[in-house]
Amino acid sequence: MTVLISRVLTFYRLPQISYSAKDEQFTDKNLFPLLFRMVPNENHQIYGILSLIQAFDWRWVSTVGSGTKSSQKAMQTLAAEASARNICISYQGVMMANDEILKLQLQQIVRNVVKAKTNISIVYGEEDVVYKFFKTVIELNVTGKVWIAPETWVLSDLVASIPDIGATGTVLGLTIKPIKLPQFTRFVERTIHCSTLSNRSCQFLLEAEKLGETESCSQSSDEHHSLPQESLADILKSSTWHWSFYTYAAVYALAQALHLRLECDDIEACRADEEFEPWQLSEMLYQVNFLLQNNTIKFSSQQDLFLGYDVLTWTWANGKFDPKTIGNFSSKNLNIASSEIRWATPDGQVPQSTCITMCDEGQIWSKQTLDECACRCEDCLEGTYPNHTNLDACIPCPSGTWAPRKSSQCFAPAVTFLDMKDTIISALVILTIVDFFLLCSCLLVFAGHWQTPVVKAAGGKLAFVMLGSLVSCCTTTSLFIGRPTSFTCLIRQPIFAISFTLCVSCLLVRSFQIIFIFKMACKFPMIHKYWIRYRGTYFFVTLSSGVQGLLCFLWLFFSPPSLHADVINKKEIFLRCSEGHFLGLGFVLTYITLLCGACFVFAFWGRNLPKNYSEARLQTVSMLVFLMAWGSFMLIYTTTEGKGKQISALQMFTVQTSVYAVLCTFFLPKCYVILFKPQTNTVAHFQTCIQAYTTTTRHSAK
Repeated sequence: MTVLISRVLTFYRLPQISYSAKDEQFTDKNLFPLLFRMVPNENHQIYGILSLIQAFDWRWVSTVGSGTKSSQKAMQTLAAEASARNICISYQGVMMANDEILKLQLQQIVRNVVKAKTNISIVYGEEDVVYKFFKTVIELNVTGKVWIAPETWVLSDLVASIPDIGATGTVLGLTIKPIKLPQFTRFVERTIHCSTLSNRSCQFLLEAEKLGETESCSQSSDEHHSLPQESLADILKSSTWHWSFYTYAAVYALAQALHLRLECDDIEACRADEEFEPWQLSEMLYQVNFLLQNNTIKFSSQQDLFLGYDVLTWTWANGKFDPKTIGNFSSKNLNIASSEIRWATPDGQVPQSTCITMCDEGQIWSKQTLDECACRCEDCLEGTYPNHTNLDACIPCPSGTWAPRKSSQCFAPAVTFLDMKDTIISALVILTIVDFFLLCSCLLVFAGHWQTPVVKAAGGKLAFVMLGSLVSCCTTTSLFIGRPTSFTCLIRQPIFAISFTLCVSCLLVRSFQIIFIFKMACKFPMIHKYWIRYRGTYFFVTLSSGVQGLLCFLWLFFSPPSLHADVINKKEIFLRCSEGHFLGLGFVLTYITLLCGACFVFAFWGRNLPKNYSEARLQTVSMLVFLMAWGSFMLIYTTTEGKGKQISALQMFTVQTSVYAVLCTFFLPKCYVILFKPQTNTVAHFQTCIQAYTTTTRHSAK
């Protein structure tokens, strides 16, 4: 009817105001340029329904619509908008058969809804068709579902009157925002009290209209019977009165437009005698803007009025249908009190309605197939994981975490350090154990033969100090293995530096003493005397080691080693000890290098000493090995800035190389002589060697 009237009025360029035309077709201003509506178009209701579905995280729904043109158009819009919001419509049923086969068709539709295994169904249609649909739902014993109702039947007393309708599940729906008109309520009360037709409230308006045309009634009439207060409340709750405000507002809007056109300041100051064209009144309707019952009445660009929707749930009070408002929907958001809803589930909780094909962990529903509701799954890519509140999207992992492909969660990087699982580290540990065993063996051999000439020539007590310092150096490699701590980072380098300095100092002072005895004692007897008296050997060793200790203290004070984490890749973090400032380690190693250089000089100087005392070749080799090992390490260390597993492993190897250099060139040859050449480990043999050296020196002097 609205379409026909609008075409006629448009021909005469007369504006039309409707209080109930919601169909989307009326938004086409090429067809309906002069139609103004006091209600929003159908799309607003669709947005509200989908927002309601999203509020409970439902992603898997069915829809059932009638065969009318407006219903089909609404269903198409609903399907398109649902797809845009990643809501899957698994089944779409249409009730469009004639009455003869409608029952069979409804049975098939209900069975398909059940077969789709969705807990949520949106039912679009006129009141009489929806009535037949729910009769079929009850006949087929379908229960525990959630039914989403549009405005066409959410307040339908007819549908709500179906026996056992409450057993079908929970009904949620939207209705245009009802606004009370106190004046209208009083008018209805007066009209009802004036009616003479007792207990016929369904027809009271028609009867009242007839009475108004023919006669009037008085409170003293014998035929007067007032309706009970309960009946009056039921009538005022009827959905019929939802439209009263919008009818009232339509009249006010037209009056406001007339006032604007006639330039009325007040009722008596209007240009009432002025004539104007009908289209000029349409222009004024665009400018209408006033308050009515605390609501702003103003037409939108589509010439409609949107004051919002109320969200309802069906309830019954004392056996009577009593829909309850639980929220509201505006163009911006949805507000809903979900705790007010009684869910028809065994546990009374919000029912779930998601994809029936459950994806594996680390997978999401494929976006390419949401329109088809095929519910296929696709893997989350590396570095992403499924959004557990929205299973159609993978989200990036937080900074500092990672995830493999098809992962359900993100992981913190694995913290690694040098351990026995690494083959190279295992080999270095074995090398350390062998080194430790050899050092302990040498210590036992020397302890068992400490009075022999070989042990005395090796330095006597200094030899035991050297072995002890090498054992200390050897044990520092254990501080490289396992999870490092700030404490182990602080002590491992100073322990090695001081221990190896002690060993090299003993070697140096031993070489100096032999050179001094054979080549300088006769020339500087006083120096030799004071050296012996004041224990110059131990003084030098203590002083030399003390200098190294001071360097280590300064290093630890100004730029100490610390625990550091190297990011190897996004999956792994390697814990290592950062050596602090480069100069700290550089000064410590430079000092040891100077001592080694001095050893090399004395070894070269004493190359012609007696065979049992001259160790120039072996000592030179050991010092060169040390210099080459640590020189290579420092070169690699500065190049890589000390980062990575390889540097820590290389440092372990360098420490062991330094220990092996001294062990193999100094102690093992002496142990070999002690154990396998005892005939050369005698005082007589040593005296013979000294005499031979003296004789050779004299002949050379001549």
